[in-house]
Amino acid sequence: MAESLWPQLRLKADSEEELVEKYRQVYLETYVWDEQGNRRVFQDWTGCCYQFSPRAFDHAFTESQNYRLSAGVHDSGYSKSRLRRILWIKEVLSLSAGTVQRFSQTRKTDRGRQAKRRTLVVVEERYVVVFNDPQQSDKPHQFVTAFAADASYLQKIKRESFLAETVKAR
Repeated sequence: MAESLWPQLRLKADSEEELVEKYRQVYLETYVWDEQGNRRVFQDWTGCCYQFSPRAFDHAFTESQNYRLSAGVHDSGYSKSRLRRILWIKEVLSLSAGTVQRFSQTRKTDRGRQAKRRTLVVVEERYVVVFNDPQQSDKPHQFVTAFAADASYLQKIKRESFLAETVKAR
């Protein structure tokens, strides 16, 4: 198997609960709060802004047994595969390596409203990072989830979304 574009973070702990809490701490320190306790805001290669909620961790790093039928409900616990790639999200936003396809999609929320989403796919890794578009244009996109996708999920993205751009790292 070929090398990944970025290394995976492999933390160790005495229990599964402690391990998840260590990854949660990495998420909070890397994406949510800076050293002064202020909310972090990230920019991508286009200047678009992104923000991460502390509440997004549980959804983003857990899995469902069948994503086609789960309606976004994750029932399989925390995913080590997702957790190990936690630092990849910032690499995608900075376009540090690889080829990124940016997709735009409109979908119904659980409350029946239309919501726009921005999906970033790292082609070489089949790594997907999803953000909700802000309701106000001066606000940042909000992180939803990030994971390594299978071929059928990538086909679903291509079928249901608009490919806005494809860019390569320099």
